[in-house]
Parts: sequence; structure tokens; C-alpha cells
Amino acid sequence: MENFLEKQQEFFFNFLTDSIDNFLLDHSDETFYAFILDCNIHEEGEINLCFNTTELWQETTDYYTNKGYTEQQISEMKYNSSDWDEDQRFTSLHLFDDWVEDDENIALVLDWLCQQMVLFLDSETFQRIAKTEDFKLLVYDHNEDSSDSQERFEKITMSEIFQIE
Repeated sequence: MENFLEKQQEFFFNFLTDSIDNFLLDHSDETFYAFILDCNIHEEGEINLCFNTTELWQETTDYYTNKGYTEQQISEMKYNSSDWDEDQRFTSLHLFDDWVEDDENIALVLDWLCQQMVLFLDSETFQRIAKTEDFKLLVYDHNEDSSDSQERFEKITMSEIFQIE
């Protein structure tokens, strides 16, 4: 698996930067507070690229407040892209042709994606993103919490951009 991921690095990085560059062309007037790789690694290595803006987060907050959700429940949704508007997922990629059943391989891919995000911080594409001061970048599998992303990144770096707590 490690050899496969090493061979996929250039392909993934080009996909990531090209997709974000194209997305930003149509969203140049927006400021983002989070970028998330919301993954379903067991489903053919599915990686969903998701951005959220402060304006859309406010709409989500208002919606759930009116539904009777508590402030704590709403704050837990802030970095959970499955609670965001569907349009915040702007593209997807499948790394594999088949399902991934092995938990160790799933963890390996998620760790690899975190390493790719650390490299992404040095890219021109990352610099072009209009970001809030407390912008966050997360990577987690669909059945995980955003805190799992933070724990995974802590093995690599303690940069504030990967810390949600």
C-alpha cells in the first residue's frame, strides 16, 4: 500500500490543486473557515473535497438553532462536513478500483492524506485561498469525528491550522 500511495502522490497533488484552483475561480468573493477531506476510504478510497464559508456556517447555525439544537450540538457540527450544505463538497476522487477492507490500510491512507495536507500548505494554491484568521484544515474518514483528524495530525505537526480544540 505504501508503494502505491507513493506512486499516487503527484497525481493526487495535481488533482487537489487543480480542483481547488478551478473552484476558487467561481468563488473568488468568498472567505473560507475550513477545508476538509471527508473520506470514505473503504469505498474505493473516496476522498471528498469540502470548503465552508462563514456565511454558510451562519445559515447552518440559524437553521439548527430554529430546530431546537443546543449551542454545544451546533458547535460540534462546525467542522463536520456531513452537517454542511451538500454543495460544500465540490469534487471527489477515488484512489482505488476496489473496496479497502483492512483497517490498517485505511489508517495508512488517512495518515498519508494528512502528510499531503502538510505539503499542501506550501503550495501557491493554498496561498490563494481566502481564509479566515482561524482557518482549519482537516482529514477524517466519514464515520470519524473531526477530533480524529486533530489526533492524526498531532503525530506529524502541532500547527494551529490542524487544531480544532
